[in-house]
Amino acid sequence: MQVDIDILVYAVIAALLLGRFWAILGTRSDNDPQRLNPFAPPRPSVPENDAAAQKQGVLARLLPPAPPPHSLAGGLAQVKTAIPSFEEKPFLQESRDIFASVVGAYASGRLTLVNDFLSPGLMGNFQQSVNARLAAGQTAETRISRIKEAEVIAARVEGKNAYITVRFVSEQQNLLRDNQNAIIGGAEGQYEEVTDIWTFARDTQASSPKWAVVETRS
Repeated sequence: MQVDIDILVYAVIAALLLGRFWAILGTRSDNDPQRLNPFAPPRPSVPENDAAAQKQGVLARLLPPAPPPHSLAGGLAQVKTAIPSFEEKPFLQESRDIFASVVGAYASGRLTLVNDFLSPGLMGNFQQSVNARLAAGQTAETRISRIKEAEVIAARVEGKNAYITVRFVSEQQNLLRDNQNAIIGGAEGQYEEVTDIWTFARDTQASSPKWAVVETRS
């Protein structure tokens, strides 16, 4: 009988301890907030400015890296920054029109027609060449059948000026005649592929959106 009483006492004590343990811990539903682990090491506090810096670092990793400044993409980005309205496709169409106009005016000797498209220095060089041709009694004629390619190959900004270099590939017929109108250079109906590299410049602070040719080479 004494053994039964001891077992009963132990059972009562165990029930009391279990009830107290249950009261302390309680029950948890899925909607309850996550309890902190008392055995986990404390988390270091992050100052607000450090949190902002971390956020900027995450955004920087998500954004594409800026192109190298000396690359073509970097040069075009510089031009875009200096001239917010700049777009490559409309510029190339404008450069094609200027190219065709200048080539035709140079051949005919009527450079005044393209005065706005040439820098003063380049206009002077072209005019000297035209004058020498006229002094020799020669005339030139250029016909462009088509401009096969026009692509930007370099771009940069120096000071207040933006520079863009374009490579043109065109099919041209070039004739040179003497003072008797006899052909002394080229041939009728003979077209050849010509590659020209022209550099255009624009004052980024000027109100006029005009681009002028400042350098030509083949």
